Amino acid sequence: MAEILDMLARGNAEYSMERKVLPLELIADLTSFNSLPSPRVLQTHLPYKWFPRIHVENKGKIIHCIRNPKDMYVSMFHHCSTGLELGRKTEGMTWTQFFDNCIMEKVCLHGTWFDYVKQMDQAKKDGQNIYTVHYEKMRENLYQGIKAIARFLELHYSDDLLKDIIQKCSFSNLKRAYDDIKELSSEVQTSNKHYVEMFPDYQLPNIFRKGIVGDWKNHFTVAQNEQFDALYEKGMKDCDIEVL
Repeated sequence: MAEILDMLARGNAEYSMERKVLPLELIADLTSFNSLPSPRVLQTHLPYKWFPRIHVENKGKIIHCIRNPKDMYVSMFHHCSTGLELGRKTEGMTWTQFFDNCIMEKVCLHGTWFDYVKQMDQAKKDGQNIYTVHYEKMRENLYQGIKAIARFLELHYSDDLLKDIIQKCSFSNLKRAYDDIKELSSEVQTSNKHYVEMFPDYQLPNIFRKGIVGDWKNHFTVAQNEQFDALYEKGMKDCDIEVL
């Protein structure tokens, strides 16, 4: 999504040469944003309650990306297992251990998936300028998905630009670009240095794995699925956001 938004904002489908832009919460010097050209595209994993106040008060536009929570947790499990961003305790963690501790016991950095989604839902009900993008719908029809985002952001686009972005941002092409073309940004290099100082064998976590819909079925047992469904029914009570 960050790559799509960057291309729409710049009005061309050329890859930026930086491999990864750090989320807002991991950038040490926030004044670096002052030099970015407008419109600025910032990304974060923070819950809504910790969004920049000025952006919220000014009704700044927010793209809320949502994915089926079962697939999201599977993706998070593999992401954590390929790096040490959450510390040594995730090293060698099995799926069952992850399910029991990080999902059912709600051991999370910024709260649970349910907390995050319900905060977004309430903010939207309160009149905030939020557009929800479903990962599953983007996989099904990327053209219509990007077109709707461009309209929400009131950005000029052509049919050719959308087609170019679709081609560049396919899962396989974007993975290839990250592996062969892009370089680490200075912010990521600084962050990596910090992790290496703590964990000498630290490696960047794998960002691109499968990118498919429904991979949770290859991980959740029948019992785990029933446990999670019960948790979901309770956690999503009174929430109007559609989950696919």
